Amino acid sequence: MAETDPSGKVWETEFTALDLETTGLDPLADRVVEVGAVVFRGDMIIDTFETLVDPGVRISRALTAIHGIDNRMVRGAPSPPEAVARLMVFMGARPLVIHNAPFDMGFIETVLRERFLEAPLNDLFDTCRIAPVVFPGLASYRLGELSRSLGVEQGRGHRALDDSLAAMGVFLKCLREIDPAGEMEYGPFERSYSLRSLAALERSAFPLRWPPGFDAIREACENSGSVFITYQSGSGEVTQRIIEPTGLVRVFGMTMLEAWCTLRGESRTFRFDRIIDVKRLQE
Repeated sequence: MAETDPSGKVWETEFTALDLETTGLDPLADRVVEVGAVVFRGDMIIDTFETLVDPGVRISRALTAIHGIDNRMVRGAPSPPEAVARLMVFMGARPLVIHNAPFDMGFIETVLRERFLEAPLNDLFDTCRIAPVVFPGLASYRLGELSRSLGVEQGRGHRALDDSLAAMGVFLKCLREIDPAGEMEYGPFERSYSLRSLAALERSAFPLRWPPGFDAIREACENSGSVFITYQSGSGEVTQRIIEPTGLVRVFGMTMLEAWCTLRGESRTFRFDRIIDVKRLQE
């Protein structure tokens, strides 16, 4: 599909709404099991994308009870990197619409960074943050309850494509409330009466999921270099050490950094949530 450069009227702009189903809530420890997305312009659906994903770990019965996806269904499906790569091609440069964007983008970013690839920089609209401003006082802003409150058609709850369509519907309801005359421009950032300025605010609200200095780790890995880290062990001991990153690995389902540790004189794995600081050696 051709990429679009968002400009002109909002209702003439193509958006991509997307959703992921996963094995849990932590993007550094859990895995994607389904990806869904829909490209739309106004009320017109232009294209859809969905695929089951083999997470490489067992899906528990408790999770299957939520989204209906079991181990048999994902057998032979694309891996998370393959599925996310296909999603990147599908969504192109279009602005994204996601309900609770930090959750989905956290998983996408984790999959990409495990391959030392950059996270997408598409403009992004989080209906979980927009809807309470446009429609204050509703009983719940969870996607299912919000869709029912706004009269948005729902499909199978907790399935990626159907939740993508629901997020699209909520977004369009918000647009109609914000811009009933259909005159709002997507516009450049400097225009106050444009949707793009809202997208900039949404992206700035994303929580950090990787340690400060992750780019230095990536550069060191790619160039066979070293970095200086401050690390807290499981016992609470804080040490400073020079490491030579060799790659990212998954240990007991968690994404971890593998590196040669000069302090210990051996190859070690490091949990990202215990890396307090990272500095290039010249710093």
